[in-house]
Amino acid sequence: MRTRSSRSTEDLVELDTTGRKRVQRSQRVQEEPEVLVADTMDVPEGNGNPLGNGLGRARQTRPIGQGDAPNRHQQRQGIVPPPVQNHNFEIKLGMINLVQNKMFHGLPSEDPIDHLDEFDRLCDLTKINGVSEDAIKLRLFPMSLADKAHQWEKSLPHGTITTWDECKKAFLAKFFSTGRTAKLRGEISSFIQRNNETFAEAWERFKGLHKSVPTPWIQQ
Repeated sequence: MRTRSSRSTEDLVELDTTGRKRVQRSQRVQEEPEVLVADTMDVPEGNGNPLGNGLGRARQTRPIGQGDAPNRHQQRQGIVPPPVQNHNFEIKLGMINLVQNKMFHGLPSEDPIDHLDEFDRLCDLTKINGVSEDAIKLRLFPMSLADKAHQWEKSLPHGTITTWDECKKAFLAKFFSTGRTAKLRGEISSFIQRNNETFAEAWERFKGLHKSVPTPWIQQ
């Protein structure tokens, strides 16, 4: 025969056991991984759809894996110089410094033709047997660009430019504006000698205007 006292003791034991189980379940939940990303999965519509709204999609979480991080890098340069067979080929640091001291930023106040002229003069200081002009200039030219000009070079699709002539044409097409071309064409077509100007001075000024526009564009 159970007394009231023994029944109370059994109730206390049962409550204590239930409380411990709840604590253990709570601890297991807290030990689950904290880094999760949202994912989706298809859920059939109907009674089996927990959403109950006909959307047919439910959010699911999954741990972040290695496939979520980039693990490859491909060549993206738009300017691709030709390969060099000379294994001793090296562009000296002094030449690189000279090129980087004459940077082109892509500003309206800058003259892209002047930049190309200066770059050509610097590259003429380096002559290496078995190494072409394209190989040297296409390796150095991106180092002469900054800011907007550098962003333009980065935006070129891979392999767009493979020769120095292609590089000059693309560079001038980008940074020698049509407005500047039209202005210089007008000055050349309406050129006259000034009142206080000798013929020699007028001739030099005319040649300067002529040099300010790419030759093929003047002939158009």
